[in-house]
Amino acid sequence: MARKGFSENYIPPGREVERKVPYRDNPHPSRQIAIDYECLENMEPENIESCHLSGPQVYTDGSKIEGKVGAALTWWDEGKEQRYSTFRLESHNTVFQSELYALYRAVRMVSEGEKESVNILSDSRSSLDLLRSPAITHPLAAGIMEYLRDIQTQGKRVRLFWLRAHVGTPGNERADELAKNAALKKKTLPDYSRVPISFVKGRIREESIVKWQARYDASSTGSVTKLFLPCVRAARKILFDGGFTPTHVQILTGHGGFASYLNRFKLKDYSSCACDPNLEETVWHLLCDCPRFGRDRMELEIEIQQKMEKPALWEILGGKKSRKPFLAFATKVALAAAIRNK
Repeated sequence: MARKGFSENYIPPGREVERKVPYRDNPHPSRQIAIDYECLENMEPENIESCHLSGPQVYTDGSKIEGKVGAALTWWDEGKEQRYSTFRLESHNTVFQSELYALYRAVRMVSEGEKESVNILSDSRSSLDLLRSPAITHPLAAGIMEYLRDIQTQGKRVRLFWLRAHVGTPGNERADELAKNAALKKKTLPDYSRVPISFVKGRIREESIVKWQARYDASSTGSVTKLFLPCVRAARKILFDGGFTPTHVQILTGHGGFASYLNRFKLKDYSSCACDPNLEETVWHLLCDCPRFGRDRMELEIEIQQKMEKPALWEILGGKKSRKPFLAFATKVALAAAIRNK
């Protein structure tokens, strides 16, 4: 399991899992502080004036690029960058962790610094929303809250802002640049490396899919389904998209009102198709060859720009544009077969 009793095999060597902070470790209600943030669409003068924004501004950002993760903060005063810090995280870390870590280092900088009032601006709304929660379980968020309480105890003030990203704000663009550079170029030991539960779950899921595929391939049953859905990973995505009906299931398994299937279980005296007594009425024949549905099949092929052939059915079913018209055609065929074979 990923949450408790999990195997160390799913965790990179020498790394710890990012565990939730137990509710009992949250501060006593008398020590809790209410956190909120203000929203800034941009740093135009009228917006700055309406928010009464003055004093130093610390812009934070996190980035995941080319499988590498970085975070950064940049301290601005009177319209100019005064200093900056960059941080490297591990490839298993998420963008959310990098955004939170940048905020963590920003409030730590304010707590340990001398400035009495500082503005911290982040383009990660999800990170700021997390800090609003009365019971925080994320360890980085808990660390941020601890520093914010310390800042309050010192008589200092921090204002938090959400700033829309990529609207040309120099401080935000600089933080974005620094975070990307930290991800791609920083070669130091990671500043933060705790493994998110989502990574562990992903490793478990990947291993499960590999084993599932091996069992699927080795099975002697489900030959019809395997031609429609040969790949477990792709099948999982297709089926999770939803919208499948009982008739669709009959088509994908071959277990429906088809003469060959009914004859196999002695529910019908013959297995032939209405188009030719020498041809079996199978799912494949009905979908790809039966002349009774020739016009509908031709119209479908024109719409999806693909020929209805047995080897191509998995690709047609998997295509986002071809799936819906294919299933509509297949449903019409299956219902016609079911009516005939009542």
